[in-house]
Amino acid sequence: MIALMLTLLAVVVTAGLTGERAWTRVSEAKTRRRQALTRRREQSQRIRRLARATYSLKQQRRHIQLTMETLQDECARLEQDIKRIARPENRIFVLEERRNPADAAWIATVEVGGTVADSAPPAAVPWQRRRFLLWAGDDEGARARLERRFPHGSGFRVSQLMLRPSHAAVPPAAGTGGLETRAEKAARLAAG
Repeated sequence: MIALMLTLLAVVVTAGLTGERAWTRVSEAKTRRRQALTRRREQSQRIRRLARATYSLKQQRRHIQLTMETLQDECARLEQDIKRIARPENRIFVLEERRNPADAAWIATVEVGGTVADSAPPAAVPWQRRRFLLWAGDDEGARARLERRFPHGSGFRVSQLMLRPSHAAVPPAAGTGGLETRAEKAARLAAG
């Protein structure tokens, strides 16, 4: 009977040790499973954050492409406008910038090919026809200014003189003591 008890005791101790090892393995497996689930949750959250960022970047890219296409179309339209405006017949040269507050804007077309007086040298200019902007109070004042600059006897003739549309008696710029800046003048001339 002692042998049986010793055998039984040995079996119980062996079963206890095996059970303890099994319990340790189960505990380690549970810990590894918890760690794996935590890593999976973190990766899932990271993937979701990246997906949101990717979606946001995709929307920004689409918006930038639409803006770029719009700007390219606008640039093409502006280039066509520049080509149309830059034609020589559209150019207006400023004869003189001096003006009085009551002066009106006049557009004069001066051509080379008028009569040449015997004592005057012929006109030696690289153009045949140009349009000029000048300021004068009336038609006679405008013709007088043109005659001083382009004398009739030197081969010039004024083929057309008219008030500039929508610019008759434009007051000088207010903020600069009566003087216009170049940018204001360019904007005013471009608007007309």
